[in-house]
Amino acid sequence: MRVTLALLAALLATAPAYAGQCKLKPKEVATRFMTEFYINKQVRKAFETWVDPGYIQHNPMAATGRDAAIAFLEPFFAQNPGVNYSIKRIIADGNLVAVHAHGRFSAEDRGMAVVDILRIQGCKVMEHWDVVQPVPEKAANTNGMF
Repeated sequence: MRVTLALLAALLATAPAYAGQCKLKPKEVATRFMTEFYINKQVRKAFETWVDPGYIQHNPMAATGRDAAIAFLEPFFAQNPGVNYSIKRIIADGNLVAVHAHGRFSAEDRGMAVVDILRIQGCKVMEHWDVVQPVPEKAANTNGMF
């Protein structure tokens, strides 16, 4: 009986480690993160929930680290309340997820095509790359960017 109770106590003591295991696929993590961040504009909540503290940033305009990203992005959204993103597609290949979005500073702005590439590990965004291209007034084709 004592051995059984000791074993049960040991199992319960280690349960939180197993309870925290991620059951989401990388695409699901990226979708939840980007929706909270881009669409709902909840920068701090999105980053503290979905981004690892050791987050590696490849955008040359931003410092690396989760706290640095929050410090960079919260003022950006506060100073640009008209910023609007619409996610067009999310593509996953293993733990790499690409998010193709249309970002605009105002309803009149043609905006930019943005592709964010995220490396996901567990339920956390570990690394980020992005490329941005302005939407031109005139294009050489009629295919559109989205």
